[in-house]
Amino acid sequence: MNFATLRSLLGAGVMVVAMSAGTVLAHTQDGSLGAGSTATDFYQVTCSDDGSGPTGSLILQVQNRGPSAGTVTVVGQRGNVAISSTDTISGDAEMGPLTWINGTDGVYNVFIIHAADGGNNYTLNYHCYTGPNGGGIHTGTTIVTKQSQ
Repeated sequence: MNFATLRSLLGAGVMVVAMSAGTVLAHTQDGSLGAGSTATDFYQVTCSDDGSGPTGSLILQVQNRGPSAGTVTVVGQRGNVAISSTDTISGDAEMGPLTWINGTDGVYNVFIIHAADGGNNYTLNYHCYTGPNGGGIHTGTTIVTKQSQ
């Protein structure tokens, strides 16, 4: 399965994705950002070897569900590397571009931010994979909320 197909399935709200290695459960986190333009939600995603193999990357994608106009961005960080992806259209059914951060088993910091005043609801998709650049097969993935603004 390629990234465009995965993105399409995740954007359509599919909760179970069949892959060549077996069945993978989709990981989503719904949240809301407050009215201030500096509101930030902070999560820690832990990737682990659940028997599928050690982690090679974490993929991230965000959907701006509105109601406010403006953008919603997901930022992923591990060690000295950070990546981001932005959903620029508020309230549509599409997710922002799929992105990934390469790394090993352990904790990844994930931030959701917006660029304008007004509240925004969002859906975050996150998955740990055994290969680099979002490749390989799904492996252990858990999330903890650290801050919700």
